[in-house]
Amino acid sequence: MLGTTLGTVVDDLLKDFNQLFDDKRIQKSQVAHWVIMLGNKLLSQHISKRDSGQYLSVYAGVPIEVSTENIPPDIIKNRKYITLPESIFDYDMDGGIEYISYWMETEKENCEPLFTQITFNRTTPGESGRLYLSDYEKPKSENPFFYRVGCRIYFLGIECINPKTVEIGIYSTIRPVTDEETDLSKPLKFPEETLIILKRQVLDLGRFVLMMPEERVNDGIDTENQKQVPTMKLTSVNELSEDATTNK
Repeated sequence: MLGTTLGTVVDDLLKDFNQLFDDKRIQKSQVAHWVIMLGNKLLSQHISKRDSGQYLSVYAGVPIEVSTENIPPDIIKNRKYITLPESIFDYDMDGGIEYISYWMETEKENCEPLFTQITFNRTTPGESGRLYLSDYEKPKSENPFFYRVGCRIYFLGIECINPKTVEIGIYSTIRPVTDEETDLSKPLKFPEETLIILKRQVLDLGRFVLMMPEERVNDGIDTENQKQVPTMKLTSVNELSEDATTNK
């Protein structure tokens, strides 16, 4: 993925912070954390408003697992599942998952792409029982379902066959600064046209944090002339409270 690197954004913001607060010390890791934290908020809104594959991540060969025992809180004995390869945006109705598909190694007459042969429908644990009341909806190998429990995706309808892997398309979040794969020299997974909004919101957050008076510690010093906590509105309430209910 091409684009502006995370390091470029962080260095640009550090330069601005140093001009505004030359008496403060701020680490690159702190600015990177702010960039990623607010970047995820803006990216989730951006994806939800567009029917685009720009930020779709596809993983093929994700192994299907089966546990031989119950392991609280989420692993259930003898149920087939996968673990999400990355953290995804928590859109309504599991919209952070674009599709899940599987195939058996058999020939097809029309030679259509394998990943399009059988795709999973979405359900929930509470709704899954109703599916078995209808022959039309009943989960089966040609009409499988999935439901999500935390970071795991469970499958219904493939109990009597033995597919080894699935392919999954997801809308993943920006990895946190503590992730071992986070690298300042790599492009930031973020729309270039929205970088100016990201920069302004990070500056607003940083201004608020850096203006917090250091003297607000109960050390017995007279507080009559201490700095006051900034109370001005630094960022639009509407911008930070805006949320999306779907990824389309």
